[in-house]
Amino acid sequence: MMRVSLIVMAGLLSALLGIFAYRATHEPLSVALPEPLLVDLEGRSHQLSEWRGKVVVVNFWATWCKPCRDEMKEFSRLQSTSEMQGLRFVGIAIDDPATVRAYLRDYPVSYPIWVGGNDVPAWADSLGNELSALPFTVIFDRDGIKRHARVGLFPVSPLMETLKPLLEKKG
Repeated sequence: MMRVSLIVMAGLLSALLGIFAYRATHEPLSVALPEPLLVDLEGRSHQLSEWRGKVVVVNFWATWCKPCRDEMKEFSRLQSTSEMQGLRFVGIAIDDPATVRAYLRDYPVSYPIWVGGNDVPAWADSLGNELSALPFTVIFDRDGIKRHARVGLFPVSPLMETLKPLLEKKG
């Protein structure tokens, strides 16, 4: 009887170890790095928590990234038309601040643009940018919880489908 119990326990232990080993090798870690220092183009520091209570769309971009520039036009239009619903876009430039300022003089947007240091790409990666590519967009709900991440262009129709339930929920 004791021998059967030991065999059963060994089998259960093996099964649990197998599950843990599988999860460790097949499921991505979803631990985001702390938000780095982010500053606007006047040098004032900001945090995403400034918009707690709003649905926040964070778009990582660069002036040299053509898909980023194309996407920003649509995001700017959506910010202008959806702000009353509790939507807030913010662009985080992976670029030199002087280059960003010059770009925005010619192509302004209706939402804030922030820049950060060398730790911003690693933060974006920890939020789900598995390819370390641009553009990269992350959506946070009204409580500041990450709800969606997308690498590459985020066309308006799928973006609005993703945002709709978050905007309808007023907390």
